[in-house]
Amino acid sequence: MASDPREMITRKRSSRLAEVGNIPADQPANAVPAASRKAQSRETALDRVNRDLAILNMRLHGLTFHEIARKLPEAGFGRVSVSRIYAIVTKNLRSCREPPARELRQLELLRLDQLQAAHYPAAMGGDSAAASRVLSIMDRRAKLLGLDAGAEAASSLDEARKSLLKKLDSLARGQAAPDRGPEAEAKN
Repeated sequence: MASDPREMITRKRSSRLAEVGNIPADQPANAVPAASRKAQSRETALDRVNRDLAILNMRLHGLTFHEIARKLPEAGFGRVSVSRIYAIVTKNLRSCREPPARELRQLELLRLDQLQAAHYPAAMGGDSAAASRVLSIMDRRAKLLGLDAGAEAASSLDEARKSLLKKLDSLARGQAAPDRGPEAEAKN
């Protein structure tokens, strides 16, 4: 048994490399060819990328961080802590070139698309409950995208347009009096 900590670490590294790359355990870790070490690091980097993609995909499908931590080993990946999963998701959301709100909106839209695709055939087949679900999904999508401006927004836009036209007309006539509110307009 080695008493020097450096020697123990070297032996541990050698045994790990032997497990991963079929290198004899008695060969020192620094004797591993550089090309072999690079190939091993690429494989682990590729494994990490695949794991991160699996985590993001599970999150996309609405799983919680705890559920992802439980299902990751079932998907063929090693165990990952809940805090690490959270860090992976937030890091990837931050690294997106789009603002996070836009990214989250896209995520919600994808989820709505999946839900609508699941209920749409039944709705078209005459199932009134499925039709109601599809309509509520469509309503939610319209709200998320801001497609439902409403009648109030249209009327306030018309009022603003009329007010602007009045001000432009008064400027054209050379009567650029300061706007004193509705009472001043009522007197004129």
